Amino acid sequence: MASQFHINYYVSRTLPNMYAFCLTALASAFLLPQSSPHLSAARQKQAIALLVIAAAIFRSEVAVLLSTTGLYLLFTRRIGLRPLVLTFLGSFISSLLISVPIDSYFWQKPLWPELWGFYFNAILGSSSEWGISPWHYYFTSALPKLLLNPFVPALAVYALLQPGTSRATQALLIPNLLFVAIYSAQPHKEARFIFYVVPSLTAAAALGANFVSSRASKSIIYRGVSAVIALSVLVSFAGSTAMLLFSSLNYPGGDALQQLSYITRDDPTPVIDVHADVLSCMTGLTLFGQNPSGYPIAFPIHPHPDSTAPVLVFDKTEKGDQLYWPRFWERFDYALAENPRKVLGGWQVIGVVTGYDGVEILKPGSPAAGDESEKGTIGGEKILGLGANVAALRNLVRGYTGGWWVGPRMSPRIRILRRVS
Repeated sequence: MASQFHINYYVSRTLPNMYAFCLTALASAFLLPQSSPHLSAARQKQAIALLVIAAAIFRSEVAVLLSTTGLYLLFTRRIGLRPLVLTFLGSFISSLLISVPIDSYFWQKPLWPELWGFYFNAILGSSSEWGISPWHYYFTSALPKLLLNPFVPALAVYALLQPGTSRATQALLIPNLLFVAIYSAQPHKEARFIFYVVPSLTAAAALGANFVSSRASKSIIYRGVSAVIALSVLVSFAGSTAMLLFSSLNYPGGDALQQLSYITRDDPTPVIDVHADVLSCMTGLTLFGQNPSGYPIAFPIHPHPDSTAPVLVFDKTEKGDQLYWPRFWERFDYALAENPRKVLGGWQVIGVVTGYDGVEILKPGSPAAGDESEKGTIGGEKILGLGANVAALRNLVRGYTGGWWVGPRMSPRIRILRRVS
């Protein structure tokens, strides 16, 4: 799993899916064969409890995985109906006692969020407003991307066909693939909705890989296949690294925040007011980045007297007539804007942060994106942040390749503006 890009990428994000993923991954581990029947029975109950908690508190779709897992354990007689029901009821009631009071307090009305979310998305079908995908999307697109290594499906099937690993592989594959098949009925599909099956599917492939490698000394064919499997893991690592670098270019808001912090680092003003537009907030301008000192943002900020950099206070107003009032903009020292013409008053563009806009292939003599990008500017505006690094790397590579370049195309995304009057 360490070579699979999407899981490691999303683990760093504070999404309910990833909180649920932590619990489902642990549940998957508890369902693995144990050293004794007594320990196995205890672990199975713990796995059921974790799946219930994940479904009731964090993501309702885990209820489908809970159902397929519970039914599989029942049909294979690994757990009885009575302990299954008792474990479910105990963990379910406990989850409701945690979720309902807390969320009802914050929403100021009686609420079980996951039930409401299930009703809104599945029963009313409102999730389709965010797009729909064909029924086979998870199997033909999402899972191959998540697993990344093209040998994973083949190795899982190989392990399924071997008598020594078949039973363990069935336990890993059947509940999880059944979950994906059932959840494919939901028109709106996203890869993050099926993250929970990746550890088990990868483990099934690992059984096949282990079967092959353990016989490498007996046959040249097994040795060759083992070498190919090891090489595929290295290639997956390389692919994940490249995807990580490319994905970092998709967050110009976070890049603009970092550049603004650098620009204002020596400003004597203790508190600097900044307006951030919608694109900035959607692409990386988070509380984690804008408040690194951990000041309580619900109260007036009083910077520490020994601090060496000013505190940036962000306003994220995005709607209403206020944006059309010149007086609204008078209180800001800086602004992050996709369209600088919407920022009223006297402002100076001190730089532009670019973002990923596909892959470009440049031949000798062909210009890069932006007439002046070779000079570190686009449209007369200085390129800041990661875009400047990409431009410098592109120019360096083209110097050695005679003008050839294959890499990310960068386009202007966010301007950093400073008030001048």
